[in-house]
Amino acid sequence: MLRLVRAHHRGEYDQIPDNALLWIVAALNYLIDPFDLIPDATPVLGFVDDATVIEFVTDKARQTLDDFMIWETATVLRSDHNSAK
Repeated sequence: MLRLVRAHHRGEYDQIPDNALLWIVAALNYLIDPFDLIPDATPVLGFVDDATVIEFVTDKARQTLDDFMIWETATVLRSDHNSAK
């Protein structure tokens, strides 16, 4: 998710629906925000809410994430191929 947001921010990847971008950014924000529904300092349960949010958004944006990984792999392969010449 973070690589997708970074590539989008750099203008390298723009094939992402606005609603998927919103979900992904919101999930990443929730993950790093110290003010969770259940504080991370709470043993075990503190990370359960984070994992639940990430799982929910991953399911919601699955096609977008898959499309990005295909694009990213193709971009790396092209870059490696061009470097070998």
